[in-house]
Amino acid sequence: MRVGQLHITFAAISCLAASAPGLAQQTPEVVVEASHVEATTVKGAPALSIVYKVSYADLNIGTNSGAVELQKRIKDSATQACGQLKKLYPNSVETDPPCVQAAIKNAMAQANKAIAAAEKPAK
Repeated sequence: MRVGQLHITFAAISCLAASAPGLAQQTPEVVVEASHVEATTVKGAPALSIVYKVSYADLNIGTNSGAVELQKRIKDSATQACGQLKKLYPNSVETDPPCVQAAIKNAMAQANKAIAAAEKPAK
């Protein structure tokens, strides 16, 4: 009986070890964050951010068409997030293009890393 239990234990440990790399993988998504900072005299005043998580789980970002689609999704999400900020703060001094451009720039930095990793040939 002990030998049977030992085999079951080793089998369970082997299954966990084999699945560990899959658990460590990150969710295939890029964070698009549109930030708004209120003009205030309080130092370190918190910024308000609207965050969209853009999934690319359904895309092969290792291809040109997949990478272009991810870029489109990022631009669309940045535009929507900044539009929401404009609705919340209509008298804001900042105009839309800087908000959208900053959100796209930060999200594309994440996307470019993921695209470069997807383009690397599997070893």
